[in-house]
Amino acid sequence: MQKASLRLFAASTLVSTLLLLSACGGGGGGGSTSSGNDEGNSGGNETPQTALSHRSGNSGVAETQGHFDQIISASDGEDVAFSVFVPNNTEGAPVPLVIHGHGFGLSRIKDFDDPNPVSSFASGDVSGDVSRRLWEEAGYYVISFDQRGFGESSGDITVMDPELDCDNISRMIDWAEQNLPNLGYRDSDPVIGAIGLSYGGGFQTVCSSTDKRFDAIVPMATWSHLPYSLYANQTPKNIWLDLLAVASQGKLAPYLIQGFIEATTTGDISDEIIDELATHGPRAFCQGQMATGLSTADALFIQGSHDVLFNLNEAIENYECWKANGQDTHLLIQRDGHIVPALQTAGSQILFGTDEQLYCDEQVLNTREVAADFLISKLSGSAANFRLPDICFSLAASQQGTTFAEVPRGGQLRELPPSQVIPGGLSSLANLLQNIPLTTLLNTLSALPVETLAVVQQVAAGLADPASLADSADDIVNLLPEELIVQLVAPAQFIPLETMTSAATLAGIPLASLVLDGGNGEDTTLYIGLGRIPAGGGDAKLINDQVLPITGTGSLLVEMIGVSEQVNSGDTLGLMVYGFHPYFLHGAAIAQPTLPTGLAGTIDLPLVQ
Repeated sequence: MQKASLRLFAASTLVSTLLLLSACGGGGGGGSTSSGNDEGNSGGNETPQTALSHRSGNSGVAETQGHFDQIISASDGEDVAFSVFVPNNTEGAPVPLVIHGHGFGLSRIKDFDDPNPVSSFASGDVSGDVSRRLWEEAGYYVISFDQRGFGESSGDITVMDPELDCDNISRMIDWAEQNLPNLGYRDSDPVIGAIGLSYGGGFQTVCSSTDKRFDAIVPMATWSHLPYSLYANQTPKNIWLDLLAVASQGKLAPYLIQGFIEATTTGDISDEIIDELATHGPRAFCQGQMATGLSTADALFIQGSHDVLFNLNEAIENYECWKANGQDTHLLIQRDGHIVPALQTAGSQILFGTDEQLYCDEQVLNTREVAADFLISKLSGSAANFRLPDICFSLAASQQGTTFAEVPRGGQLRELPPSQVIPGGLSSLANLLQNIPLTTLLNTLSALPVETLAVVQQVAAGLADPASLADSADDIVNLLPEELIVQLVAPAQFIPLETMTSAATLAGIPLASLVLDGGNGEDTTLYIGLGRIPAGGGDAKLINDQVLPITGTGSLLVEMIGVSEQVNSGDTLGLMVYGFHPYFLHGAAIAQPTLPTGLAGTIDLPLVQ
């Protein structure tokens, strides 16, 4: 426990600072840019919808704009806190309800004009801006709630447990049906939409599957399968696990705390924890593992190609799942999303980024307007007048983008030249220690046993083999401050695949068919991603900042992480292979014996000319 707490203390300082910095610049521009939702676009439910009506026996009540706070009881006696925004509705007309969910570590919107910087951060992202527009301009009810364990909602944080978190949502909707006099109905069901990013997207996909009263959802930068998000191929994504642990402020359910400790120390999370987390995402509903079945809400998914926490594959899986279930579904790919502090940068926010505009063939779409208009079209019955492409990969930097009817998987097969790669990172750890002044090094690692500290001194002085750090790598990493940990980057091996003869776009999921031999056998762990060397030369750059851990040896068929990138004539594309990577930083990964691993196979690139 002590090792984990030391590491998390370093992350805590960083997160606290970054949250405040993010809050100061979090609003982003909300300017009106034509969304261009006109001819030439697929998608959009063209079935005419019936007009909204009041609940049976209710004739409507004139209401003036305002907001108030409410607390109700959860099934286990905990508090469920939310704020209700009542629109100006002098005629007492029936109107929809939109539910807004906040991100992990934050809390609900209590007042759209609250000057508090953290509150401004919560209400100033895209989902907060859209919620405000729907309340003030569209005249909808809006409820913004504190997720379980955050803000004024009590209880352990259970990370979207269908039985606990979603029961809170259902009880909140029950309350709305009983207490919002102008809540609109269609075919005897309340008309309800939802919006939120990250954790605020997770409640939509999971809880609209347990409670079918949702009509339309806009999940942004969210997950499909938490074991993939946080523990892909049995490799913990420690950079984000540490940050999420800090953001939970010690309120995680006990089994989740145990999982975080296991990830930070041994790197092995118990099967029981993984099995439980697997039920906390839409994949379980899509695959028929949950009794209630999948959501029946129409959906607009928005995801970032550089999002390391919840990558493109998760949004693609969600999109394909909803589409196969018969829902009107759309997927918009932009650049950012969750951004790793110190390793990535994003727009006007530090921990999160969103493109203001999306480029889809000839269309220029405003992200905020598209999200709002999608909900309005679905909830107010004007869907026949709204068009969106099914799938759009937008590249804001070059102001271009491509639309698809299906997400490309591969398409251009390239041979991977046989190569040797080296797992582990003890040499990189030794180099880092050698670059730290000796006095600083000794003070930083003073908690180590005397005999271990002596080995560290020998390695730092270049007098001992880096392999001698193997047994103490975990202890060393857990004592290093975050600003040093982010410097612990192993150089990638770039294996060229193709030099481009014309410009093209990488858009979709690359497929890898690999054969690995030697190394550490089934304990071998490597990290792969696509890379690019620009036509003018220079260092290889990891495309979209994305790497995927692969484990073991033998034949592997891998869906690599989805990409969205413009490539130019003369650029060289290749596979980047890391012996370890700071996204997945724990002692066992670094301390892998540096035994050469043979690598060969093919990479199927989703190249669009």
